[in-house]
Amino acid sequence: MSSGSFPLLAVTISCAGVVGLFIGSFLNVVIYRAPLGLSVSTPRSFCPNCQRQLAWWENIPLFSWIGLRGRCHTCHSPISIRYPMVELATGVTFALVTWAWHGTAVSAGYCVLAATMIAVALIEYGGQRSPLSVAAIGTGVAEVLIVAAAGWRHHWSIVIGSLIGTVAAGAVFAVLRSADPECRDPRAHGRTALLIAGCWIGGLGVGPAAVGAGFWIGTFFVCMVGTWALTREKTGAGPPPAETHVPAVFAVPLVSALTTALVASLIAWG
Repeated sequence: MSSGSFPLLAVTISCAGVVGLFIGSFLNVVIYRAPLGLSVSTPRSFCPNCQRQLAWWENIPLFSWIGLRGRCHTCHSPISIRYPMVELATGVTFALVTWAWHGTAVSAGYCVLAATMIAVALIEYGGQRSPLSVAAIGTGVAEVLIVAAAGWRHHWSIVIGSLIGTVAAGAVFAVLRSADPECRDPRAHGRTALLIAGCWIGGLGVGPAAVGAGFWIGTFFVCMVGTWALTREKTGAGPPPAETHVPAVFAVPLVSALTTALVASLIAWG
């Protein structure tokens, strides 16, 4: 990289991080409303306790939560720290993805995929099922951005790879859904994230895809063993409890495995 291009890349990464903060604020809305079947666009953001719609200055990522000291301006009910953490995590993720893609336009598509994965993962980790629409819309928007950006630069391997990956992931998703329509098997929880992973890994090429697949299998195995061990420990003596608590990362092994695969494949690509 030339010294002249470094400042431009730094500015691009910084801008991506700021955009990520605002996208993270939107993801908080998606995470809360999508599982309930509510619109993510209307009404405007409101306090879940007193139902008052929030003013614009109460919706500034990170700063509003800090300024309000983590409480609603009207009813003073606590605002979960999850909200600023999601915003911060999304901002950092956007900056890292943009850095990995050297600030090219393709990074926009991968940022959309990353944001979609964050939404799906947090919905699933919260004990709810992520609607197919979240992953489908996010992956569809990302695919358009990736194909347009990579095709403009004649990077046809990225275009073809992302398309093949998305189609293959869609086929796997269809098989899993036909075998378990109600998603009763906990091993298939979060299966909509397959669409995200297919588009993501497919665009990176064979080598990174192989690395991602390896981490996918390894993480899934660790999660299954962890779930088995914790369940056995809880039920080893005395009557079985009414409910055995399993950490979210173990309880939704497919999501944890796919998240690890995305990170590992991007690192391998870089």
